[in-house]
Amino acid sequence: MFERKSKIEKFNGSNYFVLWSIKMWALLTIQGLAKALDGEDVLPIIMKVSERVELMERAKSTIFLNLSDGILIEATEEKDAAAL
Repeated sequence: MFERKSKIEKFNGSNYFVLWSIKMWALLTIQGLAKALDGEDVLPIIMKVSERVELMERAKSTIFLNLSDGILIEATEEKDAAAL
């Protein structure tokens, strides 16, 4: 399977958030993780609990990796990708 690696500038609080969030959505879509942005309550009921947890953790981790250290410190308390 072809996996595309995309790099976006980390959000640091001084760059344009709307543009960063569009790029982040696109990255999560490419990785098959965009459903996590709707929140865990909206995920399909047919998904196993383990699949839901993995999807949410992968999306959250991807977002974390695209935040600067200063923003990451503030964001670690958020419970899921939708809240981020």
